[in-house]
Amino acid sequence: MNQHTSAGGALRFAHLTGLPHLLRCGTSVLILMKKNTIFPILLALAIAVGCSLGPAPAARAQNEAAGIQQAMTPTEFRAAGLEKLTPGELTKLNAWLQGYREKAEKKAAAREAKTKMTLIVSRIDGVWNGAVTGQIIRLEDGTAWKLANSGEHYSGYADHPAVAIFKSLFGWKMRVSSIAEFYVLPVK
Repeated sequence: MNQHTSAGGALRFAHLTGLPHLLRCGTSVLILMKKNTIFPILLALAIAVGCSLGPAPAARAQNEAAGIQQAMTPTEFRAAGLEKLTPGELTKLNAWLQGYREKAEKKAAAREAKTKMTLIVSRIDGVWNGAVTGQIIRLEDGTAWKLANSGEHYSGYADHPAVAIFKSLFGWKMRVSSIAEFYVLPVK
């Protein structure tokens, strides 16, 4: 087995032999070479997988246990009585807190996405002279809406008034500045 520690020498060696098994683990470069056997290939694969997994499980558990300790001051940690916990109990507490944080983040993201889909803020494209059944109301954002309930009509006058359209319990509702508020349907 040949070992080369310099990257330049290792690359020259790998280029000349034709069957290099180059592994990088940190800053060291190791080339394993043995002709006509599968052992170096398996060894190289095992080392590569080991390097890609990151720190050992014990080091990972130690980092997780430090989670709540890093978030709290030592005084807060002692005042909460957490110094009485074993390292295993601290690890389980940190895992629970991490799961709780992830759930809260997912709920917040879902709530934000839902809010974005249920609120449209724009302006009417042109002058508002009121709305009657069947009339299409075009907005500056390119969407088009019409009154949902037949037989309704709304009057008023405004030049490019602000509009908010939001999803309510009974459907889409449009609010035109402080002039009118009514149910609408999207026009495709």
